[in-house]
Amino acid sequence: MQYFLNRDFSLLSILISLVSMISICIPVYNFDIRTLVKTLHQQAAQLGLDYEIILLDDASEDQFIFLNREIAALDHVRWMELPTNLGRSKIRNQLASLAHFPNLIFMDCDSKVVGDDYLKNYIEAIDADVQVICGGRTHETTPPPPQEYLRWIYGKSREEKSAAERSQHPNHSFMTNNFLIKRDLFETIKFDENLKGYGHEDSLFGFALLKMGITIHHIDNPLAHIGLEPAPVFLAKTEQGIKNLLFIYQSFPDYKEMIGGIRILKVFHTLKKLGLHNIIAWRFKQKKEAWKNNLLGPHPDLRIFDWYKLGLICTLGKEK
Repeated sequence: MQYFLNRDFSLLSILISLVSMISICIPVYNFDIRTLVKTLHQQAAQLGLDYEIILLDDASEDQFIFLNREIAALDHVRWMELPTNLGRSKIRNQLASLAHFPNLIFMDCDSKVVGDDYLKNYIEAIDADVQVICGGRTHETTPPPPQEYLRWIYGKSREEKSAAERSQHPNHSFMTNNFLIKRDLFETIKFDENLKGYGHEDSLFGFALLKMGITIHHIDNPLAHIGLEPAPVFLAKTEQGIKNLLFIYQSFPDYKEMIGGIRILKVFHTLKKLGLHNIIAWRFKQKKEAWKNNLLGPHPDLRIFDWYKLGLICTLGKEK
């Protein structure tokens, strides 16, 4: 009897040890990540975790590299610099390949830890039956300067959702800014490196998980998005994201049954089937500059933003 008790206790100890082994993976680009890393470092130390914080700089400007090199002196921190920019998908795959531990936490570098139990909440949510956990996103409550207002109001209105809301369509609500995934699973799926630039690598990743029969588990464990881009930069990134979305639509026909999770793609798909996307493309040509002026101004309207994105995808889809 004592033998079996000792054996069971040993197995339990191993399982607990595996749960508390995490690699925190952060792609870094043109952002001061010192406060973020120090906060994570402090929380991990207080919990007594076996952990590492891996930071891979994606060819940032010199001023940010010089600032961020400071955190390389911290124990459990691995700081590396790339000579050329890999992009959003490839750098995340590279980070996973460098990780030593079975649980990976990915986060964006322009994040702020808002809860004292951020890492503890993830550790407590790890379960043998849960492969992927998303913590969510929040934003500062105080409005930013006018040039950042479009990005802020979009984030507050469209991205800031509770776990209950995200769980209604769990795989359609996946975001790369804050999630935990088993390393073995990540190595099986990875981010698709055919997507270039900004946008919808998270959509494709969530679809791929769904196709594998893996449901994303959502919890209320947000990071604040503090790296808000000026409206012209955000609009340019949105345009690149629409191109990526159209690429997914055209290149992955077996994902077409999943398009209902992306509203703009669902509308585009319906319009295209009815042959009406040409009308929206024509309307976009007429209104593009007026819509753009609104979005770049001090009082952007998200309804116009929706029309702008729909007009763009209909225009690009018309050309293909």
